[in-house]
Amino acid sequence: MLKPFITITAITLSSYAHATIDVAIPKENCLKAVEVVKNKDVELLKSIYIPIDATNSQYQAFVNEIYDWAYVKNYNGINEFTIQDVKVFDNAKQSDNYVVKTSSDRHGHNVEIWVRYSFESINRTTNADATKGGYCKFALLDNKWYMINLLK
Repeated sequence: MLKPFITITAITLSSYAHATIDVAIPKENCLKAVEVVKNKDVELLKSIYIPIDATNSQYQAFVNEIYDWAYVKNYNGINEFTIQDVKVFDNAKQSDNYVVKTSSDRHGHNVEIWVRYSFESINRTTNADATKGGYCKFALLDNKWYMINLLK
């Protein structure tokens, strides 16, 4: 439990804070996001996603939408999912990145991490091999990492 506190302390004391932020949990939770979608696992989603005021059926509809995107409508599944790299925004409230700043204003965090991923699939429209990429985005709130998007 002290690790997030130590990380936050390092962030406030260092101008090179991005080098001291432990990104292991966001990376691990990005991998869990695949399991959420693949298995339509609402309970796993709720354990890693930023707390929102939603019913179980709303969570399920959200997961189903991403599942349909990845397995039914656009692609034929998530294969060979890999983590590429990580972008750290250690002053999200003042970020020049509009998406990060807007997210920070909405959720109240000041540290945001984007874990870049890719996966292999078949594009259902063209029937051709496809590599899809994106970012799993995380916010640090109350010394805990929360996912703020789900693979899309």
